[in-house]
Amino acid sequence: MNLTSLCSGIRSSADELALVTEFVRATKAGELETLAALFAADAQVNDQLRNFWGHAEIRSWLEWEIVGEKVELNVLGIRKHYDVVIVNAEIRGDFETPRIPQPMVFDLYFTVHESRIVRLLILLARTDTPEPEIRRSL
Repeated sequence: MNLTSLCSGIRSSADELALVTEFVRATKAGELETLAALFAADAQVNDQLRNFWGHAEIRSWLEWEIVGEKVELNVLGIRKHYDVVIVNAEIRGDFETPRIPQPMVFDLYFTVHESRIVRLLILLARTDTPEPEIRRSL
């Protein structure tokens, strides 16, 4: 997958673009070892506020929650904010979400250092207007 057309107007390095493109491609192909190799040894993944630190935890997360659940990413947009590449994508998979329609839209925040992903933050991109319960006044 070539994300170059989605990157017009942003200043991401070739290194960042290559890693993000390979992450999307390897996710779709279900290539566990390729995905694991994209991360630095001391990397962090935060998936919906759950932390995974280092290669062993990240590889396990990739195995069970990305490759195991046959996650597919349909990239909708990409932008850069300071040192972070933000990918907005529809995500589908074999995960159990009986009350959540698929595809779901997420923002994936990639931080790259020395040709490896050092941080990946994944957050649901909410499009509904109601305030979350935690923000409602009593």
